[in-house]
Amino acid sequence: MELEATDVLRVLERKGVTALHHANTVQTSCTFLQQGKLMGRGIVAEGGFPQTPQQTDEIDKRYAIWNDIFLDGIDIHERARQRCFYGPVLFVLDLSLLAQDFLSSVWVTKRNPQFWEDGENAADRYFTSIPELQQAYKKTDFDFSIVLRSVGGSLRLKPLLKKIVLDALPHTHLFNQALGALKASARTSGMTNIKIEPRMCVRTCQCQKQYKVMTKSAIEKFVSP
Repeated sequence: MELEATDVLRVLERKGVTALHHANTVQTSCTFLQQGKLMGRGIVAEGGFPQTPQQTDEIDKRYAIWNDIFLDGIDIHERARQRCFYGPVLFVLDLSLLAQDFLSSVWVTKRNPQFWEDGENAADRYFTSIPELQQAYKKTDFDFSIVLRSVGGSLRLKPLLKKIVLDALPHTHLFNQALGALKASARTSGMTNIKIEPRMCVRTCQCQKQYKVMTKSAIEKFVSP
């Protein structure tokens, strides 16, 4: 259900949200930086650009969200204290995105689409009103995503991108390879002043243990440009 973007902004501010986040793999993130914009997965596929397959791709197609852009009000990796299965690259966007003239409305999910079921209606999947959102939204809940459906499947990163956070990968050469690829991709689109910083995890975060037990092919899927 469409909600006024500025109304959603006010709710998020009251709930303590300070930025919007989008996590992805290194390869897909390089595509975004080369094009200078976030793009829905269907738009990337349509343009023939490189992107890493995700386990939710078939769900996205089934429920007609293949072209949508998903943002979170929370850094999932930081909150869960484990690696984000979407990828080790985190785009951090200014919350003022929701006040831009080009974005009149957004949708906000009640549950992550991977848990949607056939036969549900829109009200089962999305918040239907600002009062409902105000009552139920919790900054720490991973199910609540802000969905951009009215921007044609693409969102310019300039000037809304605050920074990129890259996971401190278990092997230095993997981190350096990923960092170099992201920086080179950003230069392609003239984003020379982009800020890319290594993630600083708390001691209880499980991401390093999780990365170290991943197979070579699995970790390459996430960190190869």
